[in-house]
Amino acid sequence: MIKLFGMKRKGLHTACQYIISSAVILIACLTVFYPDNILGFTLLDYNVHLMIGLLVLGFGALTINYHQVMTTSLGACMVMCMFLKNASNDTMKMPSVNTEPQLSVAHFNVSNIQDLDHLVNTLSEVDVDLLSFQELTPDWNYVLQERLKEKYPYNMSIVRIDPYGMAFYSKHAFNSMDTFLVNNKPNLEAELIVENQKISVLSSYILPEISKSNSALTKEHLDMISYKIRDKESPVIALGDYNMVYWANAISRFRAKAQVIHSRRDVSEDGLKPPYDHIFFSTDLECTRFQNIDDLEENHIGIMGVYQVKSEETNEEKVPTALSSLSF
Repeated sequence: MIKLFGMKRKGLHTACQYIISSAVILIACLTVFYPDNILGFTLLDYNVHLMIGLLVLGFGALTINYHQVMTTSLGACMVMCMFLKNASNDTMKMPSVNTEPQLSVAHFNVSNIQDLDHLVNTLSEVDVDLLSFQELTPDWNYVLQERLKEKYPYNMSIVRIDPYGMAFYSKHAFNSMDTFLVNNKPNLEAELIVENQKISVLSSYILPEISKSNSALTKEHLDMISYKIRDKESPVIALGDYNMVYWANAISRFRAKAQVIHSRRDVSEDGLKPPYDHIFFSTDLECTRFQNIDDLEENHIGIMGVYQVKSEETNEEKVPTALSSLSF
């Protein structure tokens, strides 16, 4: 009787391990090869949280001798970690500052900003060459023009009541300014001359991927931005709210097609909401500094980065493997 009970208990433990391991494999597959539906996009957003959860599960399984669960969880965690790292900037350390021209930029979505005075103080602290704003409404446009006109005398803006309002404020004069439409959605395009070097900056607001139809519109929008970037002879910085995490497949395809590099070098769980704002740069530039910008309550409100033209020695290096290995 005791022997029979032991066999049943062992069989129950084995069945539990198989069930848990299967669930772990399913979660890992859904976060890496996610379906084009709301479940897949939601899981993708919380990839980092799930990865940490699998790591904890693996060590927890070790304590109760669930070795199969431990192996599966840690293996899935490793795969997800490699997936995230491949989507990040794979430079191990920030490049050293050289003597080539550089441009510092900061991007904000004003809908995330509750404290105007804190924003003004933040802008003084970051002290960048170019400011980018999105979801720019008439009220915000008036406020920014009044507060920034002395320090940032050059500006171009699209003022709307929907999320597609945007603006550039610059310390440098614009060599050219333009807009282009994708499905009637505006994008800002500007060229600045910094120490006799032309640098182009593109600002775009992308629809979130929440359905197959939205995915098609997102792909079309990203393809147009890719075309604009590849058509430029000057170095390019592309920024904005892309409304998806940077390890999304759409972003990976965009990076490969446009031959741009993402500014983020690591992944942060960033509370319960991953960042959707991004700065990409062409391969003839280097990112020497990048940081998230939070408000007084540690809510994410923006990002900033510093970009320099590659020196002749560095320019001879190959495009990062993570980009060149992607294909269509």
